[in-house]
Amino acid sequence: MKQQDKIFEYLNKNGGQITAKGANSMGVSSRILRNMYAHGQLERLAPGVYIDPLEFGDDIAALQYNLSKGVFFKDTALFLYGMIDRTPSTYEMNFPLPYAYSTKKDAPIKIYRQKKELYEIGMTTTKTPGGHLVNVYDVERTLCDIIRTRDRSDAETIKQAMNSYARQKKKNLRQLMAYARIFKVEDEIRKYMEVLL
Repeated sequence: MKQQDKIFEYLNKNGGQITAKGANSMGVSSRILRNMYAHGQLERLAPGVYIDPLEFGDDIAALQYNLSKGVFFKDTALFLYGMIDRTPSTYEMNFPLPYAYSTKKDAPIKIYRQKKELYEIGMTTTKTPGGHLVNVYDVERTLCDIIRTRDRSDAETIKQAMNSYARQKKKNLRQLMAYARIFKVEDEIRKYMEVLL
């Protein structure tokens, strides 16, 4: 099988997206990717991230590919869960201390860093609107994050997220209260839940 055919097969199986790292793991040189890009057979979404030109780009997945230790956080997590009705203009990601990250200054991203033991709490994955799996915090952890006093989300976002959670069938209130104790927002979470449930 020709290297280009391997790439097209990979694109078909992976939502139209391939990274230089992914190509390398199949024994395909990143030079082939660059050549396909130069001939209009691929589009470059970000450094080392390419997509089928017929596919729509997925900014969130591209950020995850570039910043693999990052976990989508706060309002971005709410958006991924469909709990708020607007697309964030800036994506929020959390990283473990002392992780050194590098990102282009023009990337629409706000970076947070946390002690490793807090960074790991509630970590899971979900799909982007483009169908790619990315790292995100679970819903219960996200609700605690948006009401923490440091860099808290706006009142309308909090209200919308809490109402959305109250309507969900798969709530884990025990988990929510456990996180609330860890992140020191127990009183506020309890007030919201008493009003809404």
